[in-house]
Amino acid sequence: MTLRHRLSVAAAVGVLIVVAAVSAVVYFSYAASLRSRADLSLVAAAEQAGGIARGLKQAGGDSQSPPNISTPVTVGSVTVQLFTAAVPGEPTPFGPLDKLDAAVAEGAQPAYFANASEGGRQFRVYTAPLPGDSGGGLVRTSRAANADDGALRNAALLLAALTVAATGITYAVARLTAGRILRPIADLTAAAEHVTRTRDLTARLRSTGTNDEVGRLSSSFDTMLAALHESVTAQRQLVADASHELRTPLTSLTTNLDLLEDGAGLADPQAPALVRAAREQAGELDQLITDLLDLARYHERAPHRQTVRLDQLTSEAVHRVRQRLPHAVIDADLRPCLVYVDPAGVDHAICNLIDNAIKWSPPGGAVHVVVADSRVSVADHGPGIADEDLPRIFERFYRAPAARGMPGAGLGLAIVGSVARANGGTIEVRTGAAGSTFTLVFAPGATDG
Repeated sequence: MTLRHRLSVAAAVGVLIVVAAVSAVVYFSYAASLRSRADLSLVAAAEQAGGIARGLKQAGGDSQSPPNISTPVTVGSVTVQLFTAAVPGEPTPFGPLDKLDAAVAEGAQPAYFANASEGGRQFRVYTAPLPGDSGGGLVRTSRAANADDGALRNAALLLAALTVAATGITYAVARLTAGRILRPIADLTAAAEHVTRTRDLTARLRSTGTNDEVGRLSSSFDTMLAALHESVTAQRQLVADASHELRTPLTSLTTNLDLLEDGAGLADPQAPALVRAAREQAGELDQLITDLLDLARYHERAPHRQTVRLDQLTSEAVHRVRQRLPHAVIDADLRPCLVYVDPAGVDHAICNLIDNAIKWSPPGGAVHVVVADSRVSVADHGPGIADEDLPRIFERFYRAPAARGMPGAGLGLAIVGSVARANGGTIEVRTGAAGSTFTLVFAPGATDG
């Protein structure tokens, strides 16, 4: 069953329930109104009983015997029977009169309604004192209980027809309307099936131009496909670039090992140099693999963030760099501040910035590290960054022409950029002939304190 059909059926069933409930209320209200009107007609006929009695007496005035006014008289749908005196035990079409009837005739009891049966038929009966008669007269009016069945049947048929018609019309209108409303969802389904079948992540939906749930779903689907396409493209580029970059140290390492194997082995005078070169290339290969794993981790997963002292985090990073590179001159001005970041990622980014500054600073040149107001800045005294290189320095494996003779694979600044984005921050660069300054800035929402 299609979604369009299910929605149409749901709308029709909803209308069916509502209209049926309203029809039931109308029907029972109409039935109660008919019963009330029937009782009023019995009362009205009883109130006219005095006039009926006079008419019967006048009609029999010329006869030698007195008129029998107890003979039932039909007035419309009501039968009227008069009694000049309510004698208990006197027979009537609905059984003999009793003491209650005698009390009503004398005014000791109020008039009353009752249900009676005669010959298998049901009647509504009203008993009251005979108007204008002080001698204990009684009037009884009756009406068949099923007199209004025809009107009730017609009302039921009309309401049933209206209910069926309303349900059918609702289903037809809902089906037409649902087709228009669900068209974007049909397009979304077709696009998803196309992507599943062809692996084509460039497919896009036409925007509905609305801000409802369907419009937002279409927009979110396009955004998801764009992000997925970007991620897959980045992964493919990463694999291609990594394959290229890994091949170089692997080739050099293999070449040095081949030279050791083909020559005199470790007895060769050049063996120590070849071993050192192999160790360096293995170290480059290990660092490259570590950087690739870190870059993938920062790019694909949300980091674990917590409130930390940025100055203490930077102090630990500076201390480790000084231990690793004793010749480096690092000036640190660290002011206390709290930030809400991933400590491991930010530590890695700060170390990369310091390493990059040391690499570009002249021998003996100092690297300045400043922490204040949720910012950490690292400044060098290098030659600066060319204008054409500045937009690409945070790309993976990008190396400026001046850096291609230096160690590294071009992943350090790419990791810095990924860490900044993952922690809701930014990276700023100021450069000139006197050097460059890289500043990690954390957004106000990411700071704590």
